[in-house]
Amino acid sequence: MGNGKPKSIIKRIYVPTQVRDLPNGEKLKIPGHYKAPPDQRNNA
Repeated sequence: MGNGKPKSIIKRIYVPTQVRDLPNGEKLKIPGHYKAPPDQRNNA
């Protein structure tokens, strides 16, 4: 049964929508997006 392959490889992670309060009272909305995982150092 075991074929030696990993079940899943995480190639990207989802960053959820963020709302930040700026110093001048405005709200900055950053939409959700995908980014590479922080431990991808072997992409040379």
